[in-house]
Amino acid sequence: MTTPDQRAARRWLRAWQACRRLPEPVAFAFGRLGGVAWYLADRRRREALRDNLRHVLGPQTSPSALERVVRRGFASYGRYWVEAFRLEDLPHAEVVRRMDFDGREHLDGALASGRGVIFAAPHLGNWDFGAAWLGVNGYPASAVVERLRPAALFDRFAAYRRALGIEILPLEDGSETLRAVLRVLRGGRLALLVCDRDLTGGGLPVTMFGAPTTLPGGPASLALKTGALVLPCAVFQACRRGRWLAVCRPPLEARPTGDARADAADLTSRLAAEFELLIARAPEQWHVLSRYWRRLPRREGDPHGEADDSRPWSQPHRLPRREGDPHGEADDSRPWSQPHRLPRGEGSPSSPPVDRATAF
Repeated sequence: MTTPDQRAARRWLRAWQACRRLPEPVAFAFGRLGGVAWYLADRRRREALRDNLRHVLGPQTSPSALERVVRRGFASYGRYWVEAFRLEDLPHAEVVRRMDFDGREHLDGALASGRGVIFAAPHLGNWDFGAAWLGVNGYPASAVVERLRPAALFDRFAAYRRALGIEILPLEDGSETLRAVLRVLRGGRLALLVCDRDLTGGGLPVTMFGAPTTLPGGPASLALKTGALVLPCAVFQACRRGRWLAVCRPPLEARPTGDARADAADLTSRLAAEFELLIARAPEQWHVLSRYWRRLPRREGDPHGEADDSRPWSQPHRLPRREGDPHGEADDSRPWSQPHRLPRGEGSPSSPPVDRATAF
């Protein structure tokens, strides 16, 4: 008898194979239609994305204009999955040809410093293609990855990422993975982190788009411990299908003062400002389908306004994981899901907490 996860895995893997076999224009049309269908069918995630984009676009945006961006957001997410499924079939020369890179000098300069580099990205566009481009171009990169459900889908993703030369560090391995990331950075290499979601509620407070929220403190803690540079970056889907634009911002450097928590908060705040710039560049490509901020009060005349939410700001707004949803969220008691200090021998008593950061 098959389990729900096994049945979900079969559906996802069949979709993967279908996307690989279809002609490219047909596959992209299939992804767009799938995204729009999800927009129509999933009220909960539709409302979550609407709330997130209302913050990004600002109160001056009309309800109809906001809803258009929400629909484009789901279409962009459908395109993401088609791109991910077809990525392994792209010849290396095509991976290089299809991506333009704005700010590559920041990447090369940071690596030339020998200090280690943290690629810090929000869930924008197609972060998987960024990892593929790095692997194809010979950049020494390691990615901390959160296990998707169903497990078979994760194993499939991990296999082709490894084939590209990307070292995979499973998030679930806790302190072992943390020590591996420290070795990567101390060796002057790249660590890839998608780190715009605080899934645990134990992150550091920041302000984004005029409202308080939290970000994982892991990137700042690692930078303070190793001296690594933090590179805010994103890989955007270009207007032309099958093309991408990588944007790498100037590196952020930790500024130690002796107060580790204040130093981590300072660096995380500067990273939040960079994420604002990247997200504002293409709001419809910000693939965060769970509530990022507390709910806004309903605005007069706005049929999509949300009721006020009296839950504390420090609590995450999780959505329960649903069968077959690889990006669903669930409460997690694993070591990386709790704010904790570096393992004994790796840090000092004043080290700031290293929070879980969702990764490539």
